[in-house]
Amino acid sequence: MEFRLSDEQVALCESVRKLLAARAPARIVFESDSTDAVRALWGQLSDAGLSSLGLDLPDLDLESSAIEQILVAEELGRAAAPTPYIGLEAATLILSRSELQAAADLLKRALDGHIVVAALPAAYGGTVDVKASEDATSSVLHGEVLLVPGATWANTVLITAESEGSVRVYALDIDQSGCTVTPAPSIDPGSGLAAVTLDGASAVPVLVDDADKVIHDAVLLATLLAAAESTGIAYTALHMAADYARTREQFGHPIGSFQAIKHKLADMVVDVENSRSACYGAAWKLRDGAEDAETFVHMAKAIAAEGGTHVAAQALQIHGGIGCTFEHPIHLYLRRAKANQLLYGDTPEHLESLAEEFLATEREQTR
Repeated sequence: MEFRLSDEQVALCESVRKLLAARAPARIVFESDSTDAVRALWGQLSDAGLSSLGLDLPDLDLESSAIEQILVAEELGRAAAPTPYIGLEAATLILSRSELQAAADLLKRALDGHIVVAALPAAYGGTVDVKASEDATSSVLHGEVLLVPGATWANTVLITAESEGSVRVYALDIDQSGCTVTPAPSIDPGSGLAAVTLDGASAVPVLVDDADKVIHDAVLLATLLAAAESTGIAYTALHMAADYARTREQFGHPIGSFQAIKHKLADMVVDVENSRSACYGAAWKLRDGAEDAETFVHMAKAIAAEGGTHVAAQALQIHGGIGCTFEHPIHLYLRRAKANQLLYGDTPEHLESLAEEFLATEREQTR
C-alpha cells in the first residue's frame, strides 16, 4: 500500500503554499478594506483551481477528491489565511448533487470565482430556523442563521430551510433587500463569521430531492476540512516555536536546550502527526465512500480540535512575552485554532458521537 502523496498532490500543495507566501494573508483581516482584500485573495486561489476541488465534472482537467481538499485546507491553515474555503467546498458539493438548472448555473459561477458559502446547521451546534414560502413563481425566506463561516465575504449564501414539511436548500444573493449580513464578534476575524437575517428575502431553490442526505454529506466534508485546517495551524505554530527556541537564549544557552521546552515541543510534534494521520485516514474513507467514513471524520475532528488548540497555545507560551504582542503572528494561529475548535463540533461532542456509535455496535453484536 502506498502512503506517499502523488507528484500531482505535492505540486498542488506547493502551488498553494507559494501563492499564500507571496500574499502573506494572515493580517489582511485587520485592514480597513479587509472584505475586498479577502475577496481578491480568493479570486487568485479560485483561478488556481481551488473552487473545483472534489468535483467530478466532465469539463474539469484536474481529478481530485477529499484528499486534495484536505491538503489545501492544511495549507490554508499553515498560512492562517482568511478564506471562505470550507463553506465554499460544502456549497459546491451541495450544488453538484442537485439536478436543478439553477444549481448548475450557480456552480458554474462559483467555479469562476463567485463566492458561495453554505450555512450548515451544524456549524456551531445550532439549528437553522428558517422558513420558506413558495408560490408558482418565487420563493421567500424568513428567519435567521446566527453563525455562518465565510458569510462576511460571500456573494451568495446557501440556506437550509423548511418548506411544506420538508427540508430544502435555497440560494440567495446577499445584496438585496430583506437580507442582512452582520459580521459577528469573534476571537478570529479570519473566520468571516456573520449572522444572516432574512425578512422576506427572495431565494431560488437549488436542492429539493434527498436534501437531508446531501446536507449531511456536506457537514461531514466541512467538519473534515476544519480538522485539516487546524492541523495546518498546529504545524506552523510548532515550527515557529521550534525556530524561536533555537535562537532565543537564556542563561547563555538556547531555551530549546532546556528539558522543559524539549518536552513541550515533543508533545506538540505528537499532536501534529496524530491530527494529520487522522485527517488523511478520514479523507481516504470519504473518497472511497466507505460505510465507516463518518466514524473516521468524528475521530479526525476530535483529535485535531484539541491538538490544534494545544499546540498553538504551547507555541505562544514558548515565545514568552513577545508571543503576547499584536506584532508577533503567533496569536493569529491561536485565534484560528480556538475558532476551529468549536466549528462543526468540539472534541467532547465528537467523542460522544463515537461512543454512541460504538455502543450501538456492541448492542447489535450481543443480541
